[in-house]
This record gives sequence, C-alpha cells and structure tokens, in this order.
Amino acid sequence: MDHFQIIHGGRYGAKSRSSVFVLAVLALSPLAWANSGTPLMWAGILHLLFGNTLIGIGEGLLLARLFELPKAKSILVMIPANYFSAWLGMFVISEWIVPMLPMDLNNGLRWLWSMVFLAYCMTLASEWPFIAWCFRGRKNWLGRSVLASFAVQSASYVLLFGWYWLPSGASLFTNTTIVAAAELPLPNSVTVYYIDPDDGNAYSRPLTGGTAQKVYDLGSTSRGDVLFLRRNPSDSNRWDLAARLETGDYKNPRFEVIKTNLSIEAAPRFQIYSADPRQSEERWFNFGEAPELGAHQESPWKFQVNFWAGEGLLTINKKTGERFHFAYETPFVSWRVRNAVHLPSDIALFQLGDEQICAFDPVTKRLALLWHGQAPMPVIENTDVADEGNAKPTASDK
Repeated sequence: MDHFQIIHGGRYGAKSRSSVFVLAVLALSPLAWANSGTPLMWAGILHLLFGNTLIGIGEGLLLARLFELPKAKSILVMIPANYFSAWLGMFVISEWIVPMLPMDLNNGLRWLWSMVFLAYCMTLASEWPFIAWCFRGRKNWLGRSVLASFAVQSASYVLLFGWYWLPSGASLFTNTTIVAAAELPLPNSVTVYYIDPDDGNAYSRPLTGGTAQKVYDLGSTSRGDVLFLRRNPSDSNRWDLAARLETGDYKNPRFEVIKTNLSIEAAPRFQIYSADPRQSEERWFNFGEAPELGAHQESPWKFQVNFWAGEGLLTINKKTGERFHFAYETPFVSWRVRNAVHLPSDIALFQLGDEQICAFDPVTKRLALLWHGQAPMPVIENTDVADEGNAKPTASDK
C-alpha cells in the first residue's frame, strides 16, 4: 500500500512543485539515523507515524492542482487515505502475504520486485475510494477519479520508493553471485547437525551433500531454538549434542539431549558448553566474529556477523585489508545472518533468516543455499572412533 509509495516526477507547474517538495523531504532523513537501529527501521517508523501526513498534504495539493479540486478538502481527504493504505499494506503484505511465500536465496529478488508491484496496486485500490469521494457530484467523476488516482499515486510512489530504497540493503543479491552448492569448495570432513523447519526434529547431513538423517524427535517450535555441545558427564573425552528450546519463560529454557557419546575432533567454540548449559544463548545472540572450525593454517580471512539484518556479514582479508559486505533488509522482508562458522576451506557457513543454511566463498564472492534448516551445528567427527548411544534414536531419512 503506501508501504512503498511515491512518484515518477513530472512537471506540474510552479505551484504544484510545493507538493513534490513536501514529499521529497522524506527521501533524505533516514540517513541521519544510522547509529540507532538501522536507517530502514527509522524510515518505516517515520513514515508510518508522521510521513503519511506530509504525503497526504503533497498528494492533496497535487490533486487540487491537476484536477481543479478544493485544496483544503483534498488535503483533509488524502491524509487519512495515506494512513489507511500504509497501515493496511503493512499488515496485509508484511504480516500475511510475505510469510506464506516460498521465498529464499534463489528467488528472493524476484519476490521483492513482485512485492513492490503488489504494494503499488494495493495503494491504488485502497486510496481510490478517498479520491473518488473528492469527485462526487462532478461530471464524469468515475473516469476522472481513476485517472487522478493513477497520477497522484504514481507520483508519490516514486518518491516513497526512493525513501525506502536509500536505507534498504539488497547487496546480498547485487554484490554476490548466487550459485549451486556444488560450485563451492566445501570441505568433505564436515557434518552439520540442524533443526528441520518442517517437522522441528534434529537431523544431520554431510556438508557436501547426501541424505539427511533424522537423529532425534525434537519437536522444536521456536525460531530461537539452538543446538550446542557439552561434555559427556561420564567421559570428558566425549561430547553430547543437546538443544536449547524456548519456553514461555525466557530465563528458564528447556534442554534436550539429542545424541550422546560423540567423538568430536573439532567444533565451533561458541557452540561448546562444558559446564552449566543455561549459559547458552538462543539463536539471535549468536553473532560477532565467526569462530573457526578445525585447522586453518594462518588463514587470511575473518568473518564478522553484525546484529541487524542491514549489517549482514562482513568479510575481511587480514593480509590485504580488503573488506566485503553483504546484507538483505527491505521493507517487506529482512534476513539476519546468524550462527556463522569459519570452515577449514575458508568458507563461511551461516544461517540466513529463519531457515536457510548457506555458504559463502570470499575469494570468488559466490553464495549458495545448501538446504533449509535452523541452528546449524557443523562438526568434524573422529571417524576412527565409533559413536555409542543416541537419545531417542530414529532410522528415518529426510
């Protein structure tokens, strides 16, 4: 709706430029809010709370100028029209439509532009009755109101598009090359444990492919649930794979042991807890510098995960000083980067959004969606020692 709404310029004469100026002011302010949250967050807040008043004034002046309608009446009608369409668009598109879309790394950019077009169409539909009311009692009111709606909404949509585009971040798609997982130099020695988003159970699979094996009927229901390792209480040389599950009380999560007596050669340090498992954090706090998995032989690369979706993943070459960044934060959907791990082959493994397990090659700037999953736990298991004992084992494949 007015969720993404502005104008494609046009020449309306000296008096009508005042309406365009009122809307254009909105396209500059988000950049001043970079140190508190993200610019896009503030752009949305300012738009929903105050921006619609300015947009309504601008549209009302434009409507009056182009179609010879009373200024005061047009402004008083277009202000509530913009608030109505903006809030309706936020709930219908962001809260209802977007969660139902099969959106991921391989199609996210196409869906983004589809949402931009849908928002424009919803703006036309939701604000047309307000504009039609301004034409009531006039000759050919229907045709003129439709034309006025296209003219005014197209104008404001272009400006509002710029208001949101400037602070948005889609460098995930523009700065990287999306490829198939087989095109990345993934290490053969890594096994990944994760939570499947479809059934909430714990699975494992080789990083380089193969069949996913269910290892535990976990029944996870929260996107904040994570997997972690802890020392086996009976054998300090062995490890137990466990899950931290969210409950109604944040301070008292539930813990489930998934697999016991694992012989682990290497695991990410932030996912290892040798004492009280209550010190483990839910997934949203697994950010910062990506821990290394296994031997890296003085790797020049470092991966840094930041908290906000708009800050994404930062790659730094410690020898050359090269810095490379990508992120995905738009008005319709944002994907945070979490659970990043620096793999032995200088590949970053991480979770993108709620359920995408991805890998990134900093040398070629190639990015791949490996599979859908949550809370990836990559480990290098000691294949010379057999595992003994699973908690609630299963034999099903996924």
